[in-house]
Amino acid sequence: MIDDRDEFVRSKVRDQLIELGADALPFLEIAARTESPKVRTQVREVIRAIFPKQLGEEFRHLAVSSPGGNWDLETGVTLLARFGHPEEETGRIGQTLDRLAEELSGRLPDKVSPGRAVEIISHFLFHEKGFEGNETDFFDPDNTYFGRMLERRRGIPISLSALCIFVARRVRLPIVGVGLPGHYLVKYDSLTDPVFFDPFRRGRILSQDDCAKLTEDLGYKLEEYHLGAANHGETLVRMMNNLVMIYNKGPEKEKARQLGEYIHILLGGH
Repeated sequence: MIDDRDEFVRSKVRDQLIELGADALPFLEIAARTESPKVRTQVREVIRAIFPKQLGEEFRHLAVSSPGGNWDLETGVTLLARFGHPEEETGRIGQTLDRLAEELSGRLPDKVSPGRAVEIISHFLFHEKGFEGNETDFFDPDNTYFGRMLERRRGIPISLSALCIFVARRVRLPIVGVGLPGHYLVKYDSLTDPVFFDPFRRGRILSQDDCAKLTEDLGYKLEEYHLGAANHGETLVRMMNNLVMIYNKGPEKEKARQLGEYIHILLGGH
């Protein structure tokens, strides 16, 4: 009935579906993939109307799930991917990461040094699998939305770093995010032999002096705490703020406003 000829009927059906909210989403998502192009367009409009409130509740749940804001980053980027592309099946994100990790695990020896582990994961992701920094269209939002990043294999420093973190976690490698001012990267987290590397540059290994120079070249001063493991909550909010900046510079300012509301929720707002 969503494509009924009578505009009044269509409007009533749309309002009722929006009122149902999350309960209607499973059926709408099926329709968005299987019905005629005209119906798919109308269904997507309803999904977009339902999603903001539902996602707000899910971000609120994430915010209270772990003390200190160190939430599950993979859950956070999956919610963010749903904001960017409500009609996509975000379950594929975890499935793709599982497949990558399974393939990588066969390349890792039982005992491996931090440096060798970084070489193996970098070669696997950035040479064999072709993930790379999108230098030609750096401010494309899909560089941040994780489902699209996995599909296109192009991203920005923070999303490619998250890829390393998620895959490494599945094969029990202690790789963590490092939130340098102006540039996000990762490191093999070892008290005696930490190894910093830059996913945006196909896993280029960096010394602490390299990190300092990179930071200074971007107009910032490196402090010792910048080299520590980044908090997952700060990482997620940083990704969202990147998108807010992008949308505020273009015509989709409503998306920037909505993301700002989600950030407010994550930081303890109501």
